[in-house]
Amino acid sequence: MMKKLISSMLFVGIATISQAQTTAKAQADEAAVRKIEELSVIAMNTQDTLFMHQYVSPDYVVMNPNQKIHGFEGLIELLALWKKSNAAMKGTPPHIEHVIDKITINQDIAIVMGQDVPDATATTPDGKPLNKRAYTNIYRRYKKSWQLIARQNSTICQ
Repeated sequence: MMKKLISSMLFVGIATISQAQTTAKAQADEAAVRKIEELSVIAMNTQDTLFMHQYVSPDYVVMNPNQKIHGFEGLIELLALWKKSNAAMKGTPPHIEHVIDKITINQDIAIVMGQDVPDATATTPDGKPLNKRAYTNIYRRYKKSWQLIARQNSTICQ
């Protein structure tokens, strides 16, 4: 009887420690993905291609609100276009709040769902108002860091 009690206590103790380690790892993974999300907003606003080469997979694919699909090179071209457009306007990019609604970690895949919410005065370079967008970013753990492998965003009807 005593052996069963000790065995049960040992099993519960090991399970508790294992669960705590799993929870701590999940929290660390979520914090790392959340940090990359924050830094990527800054990188997009400053057209930081060096950041993109570090945290975006060369195999990256995106579907934008215009139903266009492109890869990593398309992202770099878009950043160059924005940089040129911002320089021509001699202004700063519009403020867009990047809201994370949920992060789900499943082994080596992280899924981030949220919204990009422009301020009321935000416009495109050609003067059209910017619309609120829903997005999904998908990351893959590559060695010890996370890389963005896919993104989908779509305009939310007003």
